[in-house]
Amino acid sequence: GLGIDLESSDIRVTLHAGEPGASIPATRAAIESAYSATCFDHTGMTELGPTGFSCSQRDGIHAIESEFIFEVLDSAGRPAVEGELVATNLGRWGMPLVRYRTGDRVRASREPCSCGSPFVKLVGGIRGRVDDMFTVRGVNLYPSQVEDIVRGHPEVTEFVIEHRRAREMDEVSLVVEVAGEDPTERLEADLRQALGVRLGCRVVPTGTLPRSELKSKRIVRVVE
Repeated sequence: GLGIDLESSDIRVTLHAGEPGASIPATRAAIESAYSATCFDHTGMTELGPTGFSCSQRDGIHAIESEFIFEVLDSAGRPAVEGELVATNLGRWGMPLVRYRTGDRVRASREPCSCGSPFVKLVGGIRGRVDDMFTVRGVNLYPSQVEDIVRGHPEVTEFVIEHRRAREMDEVSLVVEVAGEDPTERLEADLRQALGVRLGCRVVPTGTLPRSELKSKRIVRVVE
C-alpha cells in the first residue's frame, strides 16, 4: 500500500459512480468503514449526462426528472414498476436522445421521500444490468444481490460468479479468493437463505481472479 491511513484522513464524503456498489448496503458499509466517511451514489451516462443522485436517506437514487423523461419498461416494452430504465433528454438541444434504453435494471417508487425530493426514487439504486441477469433453478438473480451477501464476509477479498452452460443445463457457482479462515460454508448458507437457491463456492489462490481499475466483471460465462 501507500502507507496512507484512510480512516484518519480529512475525507468526509465519498461520491461513487460507474458501478452499483455505493447502493449495495454491505459494500457501502465497507467503504464507509475504510474511509470513516459518508458514502453517496450517483448515476449517469456519457450519452445522457448525470441522471440521478442519492439523498440523505441513502436508500436509493432520485432520478433527475427536471432534465429527463424517465420510463421503466418490462422486457416486452410495457410500463412496469421494475424493469429497464429508458430516458429522454429534455435539455440537450444539439443531440437529444429519445427513449434511450440505458440497459440498467431499476425498481421505481413514487412513495414520498423524507428528504423532500419530488423526484421518483429508484429503490436500491441501479439493481444491475439487464444483460447481467442470470437464472438459477427458475430464479432470476443479479450480481448486486450476490455482492451484498459476499461483502458481509470480510475474509472474501475478490469474487466472480461463474455461469456454466453444459448440455442445455445452467450451473452457477461462486469463485472466491480468501484471506484468513475459509468462509465458504457460512457463505453458502447465507446465499441460500437470502436468495432462495443454492450457489456452491470454490476457493482459488489469491491473485487468480482478474482486477480492474474500471468496471469489475462479476460474471464469467462458460459454454461447454
